[in-house]
Amino acid sequence: MLAIFIAIAIALVVVALALLVWPLVKKTDDDGTQQRKTDNIAILRQQYDELEADHKAGRVSDDEYEETRGEIETRVLEESKDPEDAVPLKSGRQGVYAAFALVVLVPVASFLLYLELGSPIAMDPDFTRQQEQMQKMSDQHSAAELAEQVKFLEERLKEHPDNADGWMMLARTSAAVKNWKKSSEAFEQVNRLVPDNADVLADWADVMAAAQDGNLEGRPKELIEKALAVDPRHWKALALMGTLCYNKGDYEGAVKYWSRMLADVEQGSEEWRQIMENIEQARRAGGLPPDPSIGSLEPAQGASSAAQPAAAANAVITGEVDVSPEMKAKIRPEDTVFVYARPIEGSKMPVAFASFKAKDLPIKFKLDAQSQMGMGMKTLADVTEAYVEARVSRSGNFMPASGDLEGAADGKVAVGTQGVRVIITRQIP
Repeated sequence: MLAIFIAIAIALVVVALALLVWPLVKKTDDDGTQQRKTDNIAILRQQYDELEADHKAGRVSDDEYEETRGEIETRVLEESKDPEDAVPLKSGRQGVYAAFALVVLVPVASFLLYLELGSPIAMDPDFTRQQEQMQKMSDQHSAAELAEQVKFLEERLKEHPDNADGWMMLARTSAAVKNWKKSSEAFEQVNRLVPDNADVLADWADVMAAAQDGNLEGRPKELIEKALAVDPRHWKALALMGTLCYNKGDYEGAVKYWSRMLADVEQGSEEWRQIMENIEQARRAGGLPPDPSIGSLEPAQGASSAAQPAAAANAVITGEVDVSPEMKAKIRPEDTVFVYARPIEGSKMPVAFASFKAKDLPIKFKLDAQSQMGMGMKTLADVTEAYVEARVSRSGNFMPASGDLEGAADGKVAVGTQGVRVIITRQIP
């Protein structure tokens, strides 16, 4: 399809140039003017001959002869003039120069400008196809296939190092295969070509932190600060800065940045509740008072009469969390293990929550009505069954992040169940 498009475009350009150039280079058609001039001059010559004969025969006086001869000579001169002598001829040099500029200089100049300012690689069918494939690849292809596509893209970018879209694709594809170093290098090139872009800076900070085992200090922090200087309301930059503050014990800073995220989120939505939970967690950790200006989590409503919640005394789920052999090497002793139960329907915010250290795995856990995440939220006593899940977090933050490990118990778990088994089996991309 691309080849057909290019062929049609070239054909249209040729037709347009032909229509413009032809009037400039063609010779002026004879519309009868020249023949008329020739006939007039012949008549004037005949009149002159007759005047000469009459003058010699004495039928025309000398004065009349001189006057008439002058008129005939003047008319001959007028008829002999070229009416286009005062203006550039269409077939002259000016027309040729204009035609040359249209046919040669304009296309060549346009092509050179495109090479300098455009994206020639985007016209490559292989590159276009690879981009489309990589858009769909993260969830459908293996790491080996993704790595092959990364190699292909790198080769293309060696030929076209100023293609920002290509570098962005390389950055994201490299991140998909957990090659944080290569992804960071690609983001550096994107930033070179598209400087001071908050989205690029925040994503770059994220992969650099992943390369540092989740540590946002140093260069990632500088990038986050720069992103917020460009866009003070940038959602991801605010989330990362809040996480950075929380990780280093600056709970007041965490609350400040996470609170600013609420400005672009609908109150009462799932995202709003997730952010509010993080804020509540930071407040509890830092002993900070509530902030009425941003609201609070609403008290949970009781269940309907069709499904009465379990009594608080019996609202308990116990069990054990362990990790699969494939995931053991990815866990560090200081990582935080969150175990939680969340409702079957409605909000995904946990109704019970507990945290442990990864060094204690396998971990025996107990979730009950007192294991709530925040004041005013639903508890295990408000539901009859739940999903029981666990997550290993390197940052120590409950909000899921790339590189975290997670697992879940099989199916729905009725409140009151004992001996639930949760296995950590997968890693968050």
